[in-house]
Amino acid sequence: MARMAIAAAISLAAFSAPSGEAQSYRDSAGTVVQALALAGSQGRDFSVNAPAPPVVGANFSAAGPYASYVLLTSVAASPSRFSIDVENDSGGQVVVVRDDGAALAGSAPANASVFPLAGGPSAGSQGGAWSSQTFKGRVQIYAPAASAQVAIMVE
Repeated sequence: MARMAIAAAISLAAFSAPSGEAQSYRDSAGTVVQALALAGSQGRDFSVNAPAPPVVGANFSAAGPYASYVLLTSVAASPSRFSIDVENDSGGQVVVVRDDGAALAGSAPANASVFPLAGGPSAGSQGGAWSSQTFKGRVQIYAPAASAQVAIMVE
């Protein structure tokens, strides 16, 4: 039991290292494992041909992979939100843009992520979905047409 407590303490120490230091630990087989990013840290985007997110509250531009996608709805950032679930119920793809919620309408969003949710086989059927119990920022949903069906549940 004491061995297990020491191993747990060593693993926890790796997770609480200052963000500027390399964070890794060794698993039970002695293999070096990279630790998860600390809360509040920012990742790096290595996407090839990543789309430029539109300014907050606007549609996508006429160029790029989501050319002329229109804004269906926005869910404001909320530090007290317990969870959010987005389900694509249309026959076509929709796009989720999520950001930290700091930018005002008409401004470029900071720390934005853009990702598609595939459509179902037909309108009204379940397609791709995304949910999170940790994301507290703004979520904007875009589609190629304003008639797209998307279900959003927020607790």
